Amino acid sequence: MWKKGDSEETGVGDSSPSRPVLSSPGVDRPPRGPREAATIGPSITIRGDVTGDEDLTIQGRVEGTVTLKQHNVSVGPEGRVDASIHARSVTVEGEVKGDLHGEEQVVLRKTARVQGNVQAPRVTVEDGARFRGGIDMGEPASAALASPTRKPEPTKTAETPPRPSPSAAPGAGRT
Repeated sequence: MWKKGDSEETGVGDSSPSRPVLSSPGVDRPPRGPREAATIGPSITIRGDVTGDEDLTIQGRVEGTVTLKQHNVSVGPEGRVDASIHARSVTVEGEVKGDLHGEEQVVLRKTARVQGNVQAPRVTVEDGARFRGGIDMGEPASAALASPTRKPEPTKTAETPPRPSPSAAPGAGRT
């Protein structure tokens, strides 16, 4: 089947049409580049909890919770989310009714409409975005407990006079 000098990897000299070029056993597709985000399309509605291990773009409707703590979540201009979102980074261009928790950041674009609280170390609200809720840019409670910055000073309840030392007692040291 192979002519002398031809190599199996290149398939040179092979007369079969449209045979894939194999660079290693079992591989017949080009190597993957950076992973694209999964997309919930405009005609899709999800009711329940959304979890996963990749970035997510929401163009449709989600009701429930979205938890992708190590990944990015984007709500597109047509996206409608009635859920809390927990992600590494959250970007909103559409509508969200629920709390936004970003491990790194939360960005509200000029077309965003958000009702809910935002918690992230970095928060960007572009001019034109509509937002109703609170913003907490402090350390998450779990990080604050894990890394105390300084000891709180003890609170004083009542002043008590210092006790004299035995050597300072009246009559001590007299002869």
